[in-house]
Amino acid sequence: MKINSHNEWSPLRSVVVGLAAGANRPDNCHFDNVGAYRGDITAQADMDLDRFVRTLQQEGVKVYRPKYNNFAQTGGMYNYCPRDRLLVVGNTVVDCNMQYECRLQESRYIDYVLKSAKHVITAPRNRWPRFDAANVCRLGQTLLYLQSVSGTKSGATWLQEQFPNHTVEVTKTYGGVHIDSTFCPVNDGLVVVNKDRVSKKTLPRCFKDWEIIWLGSDDLPQKRYAGEAFASNYILLNFFMIRPNLAVIDHAPRLEEALKANGIQSYVLPFAHSRTLGGGHHCVTLDLHRK
Repeated sequence: MKINSHNEWSPLRSVVVGLAAGANRPDNCHFDNVGAYRGDITAQADMDLDRFVRTLQQEGVKVYRPKYNNFAQTGGMYNYCPRDRLLVVGNTVVDCNMQYECRLQESRYIDYVLKSAKHVITAPRNRWPRFDAANVCRLGQTLLYLQSVSGTKSGATWLQEQFPNHTVEVTKTYGGVHIDSTFCPVNDGLVVVNKDRVSKKTLPRCFKDWEIIWLGSDDLPQKRYAGEAFASNYILLNFFMIRPNLAVIDHAPRLEEALKANGIQSYVLPFAHSRTLGGGHHCVTLDLHRK
């Protein structure tokens, strides 16, 4: 297994795609309702994930999946969002110290990533620094870091120390959790930005010379969820690039139109439970090798 990925858009060669089966809402992750997700929810989510996998395979991508685990029995959360757990920077994998300690166990079920990496850096297992891998957007030599409830300022400092040849730029534009429904790079020089969270004044420096597609709530259809929503409706902006001119998106016609206007084709693969489980196409992937 080759691990080498520097950005979010170069031609994809291999990827991990998550698994919904065994998903759980642990009592130490601030859920209103705790316990295993309903079987019909995880079954439908896995059908959607399997369709996503087949699409990637049709494009010549090697797909890996997590090993199954019943997280209700181990006090963990799920294998649905491998993006949250491990950060790939070039040929290095960062084993993050996540916001919720119960999620640290998720790396056991994608341990082949850690075993195959040329370099593994493990963040200190203490209170600080703390960040989820999905607090980071990879832009080549720049790592855009979202300081939020899941990413401390000291996490950005620690990350800069580990990658002295990169620039770690900190943004505080969204105080929620992860970065990938706020800044969604399409290719080198084009990015979708959540206009309800970011303005021209607060746009990170790394995007000052990029073309911006501004989209927000009035551009998105309302997406339903079952029971408690673990993600906002902005999860519809959480798309995944197979290569610089080909995206995988949920049902979001204005996003599809905006991408097409910029020469980007899209596979439209709706996720029935992206809000319920808290992950769109970017969240449920962990790209291992991009050309």
